[in-house]
Amino acid sequence: MIDTLKVMLTDYQISGDSEIRVQPASYELGTGSMKEYPLFQTEEHGNHYGSKAYLNSDNWNLTLKPMAGTGSTGAFLQLSVPKNYYGSNYYSVGEQGTKAVLSKVEDELNEKGVHTNLLEANMSRVDTFKNIEPDEPFSSYYTLFSLLKARRALKRGYGTTFLLSNSQQEFCVYDKLVEMRERNLETRGLPQTMRFEHRLLNKGKVKSTYGFDKVKDIFKGGYEVIKEKQVDSWKSSLFNFQAEEVVLLGSRQLEQEMKAFKERFPKNWFSKFLKGYGAYYLASFAGREVVVEALKNFEVDRMKVWRAVQTMEEAEKELLVLKQEEGSSKTLGVLYEELRRKVLN
Repeated sequence: MIDTLKVMLTDYQISGDSEIRVQPASYELGTGSMKEYPLFQTEEHGNHYGSKAYLNSDNWNLTLKPMAGTGSTGAFLQLSVPKNYYGSNYYSVGEQGTKAVLSKVEDELNEKGVHTNLLEANMSRVDTFKNIEPDEPFSSYYTLFSLLKARRALKRGYGTTFLLSNSQQEFCVYDKLVEMRERNLETRGLPQTMRFEHRLLNKGKVKSTYGFDKVKDIFKGGYEVIKEKQVDSWKSSLFNFQAEEVVLLGSRQLEQEMKAFKERFPKNWFSKFLKGYGAYYLASFAGREVVVEALKNFEVDRMKVWRAVQTMEEAEKELLVLKQEEGSSKTLGVLYEELRRKVLN
């Protein structure tokens, strides 16, 4: 259930033989003046100065950096609970598995010269997730997510991701197998998977959502609270409609498309609209190459074939100026109820 966990260490000691790397002070080019901060102390050498310090492993990252406006240094550890447990973050980890991961990471930090009790740390970011097996291809849900105000964030680099976000939290939905293949991870044997992630991005939001921010509280009843709040958060953000309301949202989108056609083609807008939809679905479900091949098989005049293809492509382009989704054989209401049931149950 928990994927990324970022914590701020509240009490830690660093030994003189630690593997921590210190990044030297930055300086102003024009004057050459140095900008450095006291980052940590060791018994052997006292204060160590620089712009930041870090210690990374394959499965976690520790960063020590000055806290803006406080004059103090923050030590932040970020890790993926499933990746530390399984080697990848596909599967969920239970409460005891999560506790075992934190104990394992604490031991690894100790071996590298950083001594701390992770249970006493404060959580400054928590990402929870749920994998579901959708009935339809991921693209079939594009229109649904768009109607639910989830903007398409193409910057991720592994296909379409839908995102609801503000400065404190993010709700993210994407095709998990596509993301894994992009990272050269093995996906054989895994079912088609849609990933729903809820990311609490700062300590204040973690506290206000769960009612606690200490790592140790996860194992004092907090794990069940996180599970409960995960469902509540998705219910209030993306699944707060009835199926009938989603159908109404869909009709409003169609209404906007019709309005745009009417403004562009005042006299014959509806025939253009029907023509555009017909061309779009013919190309989508049969495939443009199949349509061309069928035309060639019964139409001897190649010029007529060319004109027919041109007509289809022009009509399709007129619609694609407005069209955002890739279609599904199911209604928006059916698709919505499927996701709502699988995510919230």
